Amino acid sequence: MTRKTRYFVLAAIGVLLIGLAGGLIAYLAYDRGGVVGGIPREIRYVPADAALVAFADVRGVMNSDLRRSLMPSVDPESRKGRQMMNDFAGVDVETQVDHIVAYVEPSAAASPQQQATPEMPRALVMVQGNFEPSRIEAFVREHAGTVDEYKGRKIFVRGQDGHDVAVGLIESNLIAMGQADLVHRLIDMSQGGSDARKNVTTNAEIMKLVRDNTGSTAWAVGRFDEISRRMRLPSGIAAQVPPIRLVSVKANINGGIKATIRAEAGDKTAADQLRDVLRGFISLTRLQAGSKPELENMLKTIELSGSDTTVRLSFAVSPDALKAIAPAGRRRGGPAAPAPPAAPAQPANPEPGK
Repeated sequence: MTRKTRYFVLAAIGVLLIGLAGGLIAYLAYDRGGVVGGIPREIRYVPADAALVAFADVRGVMNSDLRRSLMPSVDPESRKGRQMMNDFAGVDVETQVDHIVAYVEPSAAASPQQQATPEMPRALVMVQGNFEPSRIEAFVREHAGTVDEYKGRKIFVRGQDGHDVAVGLIESNLIAMGQADLVHRLIDMSQGGSDARKNVTTNAEIMKLVRDNTGSTAWAVGRFDEISRRMRLPSGIAAQVPPIRLVSVKANINGGIKATIRAEAGDKTAADQLRDVLRGFISLTRLQAGSKPELENMLKTIELSGSDTTVRLSFAVSPDALKAIAPAGRRRGGPAAPAPPAAPAQPANPEPGK
């Protein structure tokens, strides 16, 4: 394998990882009343220049056959990730949240020294569900947070990992979590401020991908340059990646996961190049999956398609395949411990003196 081909394969792996990230977003996380024409209402609060927009139907995931089939085998210790929202704002994800919409702002230009230090992304998470404002306020106060007010809306601010993060009560069934200025801007937009006319619905490219993903349990749409920057791809690899402008991931979850990754390349040549790389990667992976039949079955579901500048990669993951992918330590009890060696057999009634 030449160096250039190896770079392309690594870039393809990166695209696949974006798909897996979409699956993780879905697992964090259905109130059709908050979804109009398949598009969540909260999309109107996302700015036009957002680098990444994501949606997860939490209620749909919690009620899915997949979750019911996996829960008995999940180690209780590995469920801590789903408690992050509860730990921060006193909100129970499993019982109070219907769906979430999140976005990440474009990253600012940074010096090489700043690029070497991981930065906290400027992001906002909008959570739609059934909340108890008094419980949220009490939780924040108990954890040394402060209570503020902005244009008639309560905002709770709490330090988290060295950063101040705010929780704003936007509507009776909607809260927002992120940097305080982003929460302020959302409140402005919800009250018809000037930014309300500059939301992502005016971004034709992004909205085309959002509409393509409607009806999915979870989806994410973003600019590839921003995603690759946050993945911190080595410069040697980044320079060899075919020009990709936009990437979207959608996943439908019930008895298993059916996912599709869509990439919009810079031109037809770049799209053909990306398809060639993915074909090689898929063939190589299929050759190496013989030891696990459940993974082999998953790889058989992979379909590569698309035309002109669009590349699509779809696949299905069964519960058995998910269990095979998960590290042994994440399954309940982990691998079975080897049995201790048996003690030497003793005579039933040993004679005295022998």
